[in-house]
Amino acid sequence: MVNVVLAYVMPAIMSYASALALDDQRLAAASLTTIAIPSALAALAVTFTPRGGGRLVRMLVAAVLCAASAFAVSFLLVQNGLFGSDLFLDAVPSAVIGGVITAARTYRKKES
Repeated sequence: MVNVVLAYVMPAIMSYASALALDDQRLAAASLTTIAIPSALAALAVTFTPRGGGRLVRMLVAAVLCAASAFAVSFLLVQNGLFGSDLFLDAVPSAVIGGVITAARTYRKKES
């Protein structure tokens, strides 16, 4: 679970620092939601993805799990009026990219 916490905290800190430097309120809000949450979902998906299969299979499974999770969470947030529908365009692609990168890094670590 440490991987999941770090996957949330590090992107949030980096993007929030950029938001402060640029004085961009939208980026500040996104740093805690549409940037950090998909990273945490990616780490969670990779952590609990079955260990069998090749690297490509693991990356695809992680990408699909992350996209589905991001879509479901985004849907709930939009339906409850907490965010606008543009959340889908931010969170889902970010979750897919995060899932693939995290799966690739995890696979590479296990080989070493």
